[in-house]
Amino acid sequence: MSDESSDDFEGFGSKAVHSGTKHVGDAVNTPIFQSSTYKLTDERYAGWAAGAHHTLLYARITSVNAEAVCDKLRALEEGEDAEVFASGMAAISTTLMTFLSSGDHIVASTDVYGGTYGLLTEEMPRFGIEVSMADMTDPSSYEAAIQPNTKILYIETLTNPVLKVCDIEAMAAIAKKHNLLCIIDNTFASPWGCQPLKFGADLVIHSTTKYLGGHSDIIGGGVVGSREHIENIFHRKVHFGGSADPHNCYLLERGMRTLHVRMPKICSNAAELARRLEAHPLIEKVNHPSLKSHDDYEVAQRIMPKGTGMIGFVVKGGDQAALAFMRGLTMIYEATSLGGVESLVECPFNSSHMMIPEEVRHAAGLVPGYVRMSIGIEDIEDLWADIERGFDKLK
Repeated sequence: MSDESSDDFEGFGSKAVHSGTKHVGDAVNTPIFQSSTYKLTDERYAGWAAGAHHTLLYARITSVNAEAVCDKLRALEEGEDAEVFASGMAAISTTLMTFLSSGDHIVASTDVYGGTYGLLTEEMPRFGIEVSMADMTDPSSYEAAIQPNTKILYIETLTNPVLKVCDIEAMAAIAKKHNLLCIIDNTFASPWGCQPLKFGADLVIHSTTKYLGGHSDIIGGGVVGSREHIENIFHRKVHFGGSADPHNCYLLERGMRTLHVRMPKICSNAAELARRLEAHPLIEKVNHPSLKSHDDYEVAQRIMPKGTGMIGFVVKGGDQAALAFMRGLTMIYEATSLGGVESLVECPFNSSHMMIPEEVRHAAGLVPGYVRMSIGIEDIEDLWADIERGFDKLK
């Protein structure tokens, strides 16, 4: 019997369950290879001499479990190759530093994830890398920001936490026109919700902590793209040290196998809650791409029609009212992160985006009273009853 599953599957669910599984010793699942090093054989010496990519030598390079995740992630995003990392920020920073050097320039947006914003505005300038911020919902603003030394257009499928939807196809076309890389963070959509490579993106990044892991019990990251780009990123990963450990990879692979089962429930819950919240008198505004009131509704229907499990909304009365609402919840858990089977809630102004200047937050849509919810797989009526408990604190 072969030690590896075939990747010859048409359906997303079959890929999620079977792609990448290493049936070592005829095991149904990939066993945990909790080993820092591997026996050196002629084949592995040859792989080492060829650059060591996907060669089992040392766990900082790769592991059996890391290889299983790489294969599955590549299959789900329909890319040529993939790498996994110890965190989403390790994936983002390693990828960007692979293609940027002193004197280069990158175009991004103030809407990006708070950790990415800090990397771009605090760390990149220390290495002589210029950063310009544009409007992710306006591809022409990205094109207008391009300079002779620009190397990357950096975008997100769905911005965190305001949930603006990026026209990936238009951004990728601009990048191609100017011979630039289009790199996208697809965490908020997951490969089930959107496959950016099909729209022309060059590299797709994930915080695998979120929907891919799906159970709020791991930290991880991943990147998918062409073999050439991924091999370049791999060498930087080895140098920077952001490698994923085998046990984390085992848990990640297990989570990825149910992505196609979890996401429909999560997204249907979120869409229904968004509809109810929009009609509530204590809510000023709701951001969810399933709503026709969303500024990017038409783009969302083309780019990610299946939706997302994230909801953003503004509670009337500002940040203190938002905090009171949040503290009144008993089932939806007050915690940062997202993408798990349980619903989570936070106010970005005092959590994920607290280090971003207030005027920048407000300009990006993070106005006083903004609440971010990551919706899980609970029963919809129990979720709504909990939200009503939160509203009771405001009456």
